[in-house]
Amino acid sequence: MAEKTSRSKRVTEASPQESNSPVGVIIVLVLFVLLAMSTGFAGVIVVLSLVAMLFLHELGHYLAARRAGMKVTEFFIGFGPKIWSFKKGETEYGLKGIPAGAYVRVIGMNNLDPVAPEDEHRAYKNAKFGQRLLLASAGSLMHFLIALVLLYAVLVGNGINTDESDWTVKDLRSGGPAEVMGIESGDRIIALNGVPITDWWDFASNIAGLPNEKVTIQVSRNGDLVTLQGNIGSRVANADGQDYGFIGIERTKFSTIKAGPIDALGETGEQFGLLSYETVKGLGNFFSPSGLSDFFTEVFDLGSTQSPTNVGVGEGDEGRIVSVVGATRLGAELTETGWTGLFLFLATINVFIGIFNLIPLLPLDGGHVMIAFYERLRSRNGTRYHADASKLLPITYLVVFVLIAIGVAAIYLDIADPISL
Repeated sequence: MAEKTSRSKRVTEASPQESNSPVGVIIVLVLFVLLAMSTGFAGVIVVLSLVAMLFLHELGHYLAARRAGMKVTEFFIGFGPKIWSFKKGETEYGLKGIPAGAYVRVIGMNNLDPVAPEDEHRAYKNAKFGQRLLLASAGSLMHFLIALVLLYAVLVGNGINTDESDWTVKDLRSGGPAEVMGIESGDRIIALNGVPITDWWDFASNIAGLPNEKVTIQVSRNGDLVTLQGNIGSRVANADGQDYGFIGIERTKFSTIKAGPIDALGETGEQFGLLSYETVKGLGNFFSPSGLSDFFTEVFDLGSTQSPTNVGVGEGDEGRIVSVVGATRLGAELTETGWTGLFLFLATINVFIGIFNLIPLLPLDGGHVMIAFYERLRSRNGTRYHADASKLLPITYLVVFVLIAIGVAAIYLDIADPISL
């Protein structure tokens, strides 16, 4: 009888759960319809790529936990109402209605997490140091692996642009603003309205924000400095309902790094290192007192200092944190340029999330890494030291509050003052 009951229980655990909600399905459908209407098919591709990226992050935690013998009770993609799930063994897998992330629930992540006596030996808090360290950092390691694969694919494929300031005018649109203005093939544009041009994207974004405006452009032509004047053209409203400027030129190709399958291995590491360095530098600048002050000042002063028709990367946008709204818009624009743009965008996002998540503060994974090292240092003579998570709750709540405030402010900026390439 006991054997029959046990077998029946196993069958039940492997079957779909009955608590699934149709509300979640409706939420997902509405979100994707709105997304497709605002950003097109490219935006849908970006969002699905981001969801897959977050799934792989949690898969890293899941595999590390299973390898160490820890008990995993849940593995879900999304948050909010449950769409669909099934339980296999001791773990429930499924989808939830808001595709804004994913999570894995491992028992005993700290001393405040109740654990049944029979599961104590499988709790995270009782695992070996190396196992806890691997589980806590597995999500970031998965992001780094994804970035390396994407960078390698780009290097072997079309290559990576190395100097986006090294370009000249290749061709002009017949009858377009540039031709009317007197710009010629071979010209190197060096200034717009007296402001030096650093690279192609700097020039293109500023032109986009000046529809129908009269401008002064300086070009270098055969070693001579030539000053030209004329009006920027205007194209129909973009996805944000704003007209944007165009000038009608085609640039020469940037200098690129392209490598064969073997040489690309070393070059991938170098590009990953450069991307990581820039990410750490950017995060340091943003989370400095002056960086946070500038960010929130921009939020509160937006209404009085920013014209609603200003489209493009402005002077203060270079180090700005973007929300999922801004990331989706930028990713969609890059996706429309081809798979290389999408891959480089995703590589950058993966490096950013991987490094950001290792900041040694709870509730980030870096907080668990820090605790693992702290417990290791405090353990003596074979006696394991357990940190008291309750003492970290005040700073954890503060970190959560700051991150939510930054997230909400970033969404507001991305809607009211969108960055566009």
